[in-house]
Amino acid sequence: MISRARSLAGALARYALLGLTGLILLWAMVAGARWATGSRESVNLPNGMHLGREFDWNLNGRWDLFATDGRTRLARDIEFVCFNDRFIYVQARERASEGLYDAQTDSRVSADYAEAMDIGGLHKDGESCGGYYTGWIGPGLLLDDGQDPFVPPCEWRNIDDESLRDRDWFERPCAPGPWPPGQP
Repeated sequence: MISRARSLAGALARYALLGLTGLILLWAMVAGARWATGSRESVNLPNGMHLGREFDWNLNGRWDLFATDGRTRLARDIEFVCFNDRFIYVQARERASEGLYDAQTDSRVSADYAEAMDIGGLHKDGESCGGYYTGWIGPGLLLDDGQDPFVPPCEWRNIDDESLRDRDWFERPCAPGPWPPGQP
């Protein structure tokens, strides 16, 4: 009879331990999924729009453009941007999202590339972009806590353009030296 009680107690202990292990594993899976899907990085641009990075199971993170309210998604899967105090032109993996966006109307401007760059004031002779930077920048290089080499090159800052109002933007981290990094 004692042997039977020990056997029953041992079985209950095993099931309790298995149950506890299962609960811990379930908690770890839920916490991991919440962390992965909730991890967001974002950048507030001088024109009031937001670039936000959201976890995407297929793309390992996707940068999207949001309106000045921070919630309305305007463009998806952004690769490069050129922006000033009012406009942003995005180059995107999803071609339907590519184009010029106006921060005053929180909408897309219907125009071809050359016309859009002129309308947005983003055209600069001899440079690929005439906004806050003179080159196209990947959104991940604009993070507030970025460090060399994951920041735009200092030489690309468009400091000479007096029409750009947010002069504090030029105090953001940048990579000194030649671009791309590692070049002599």
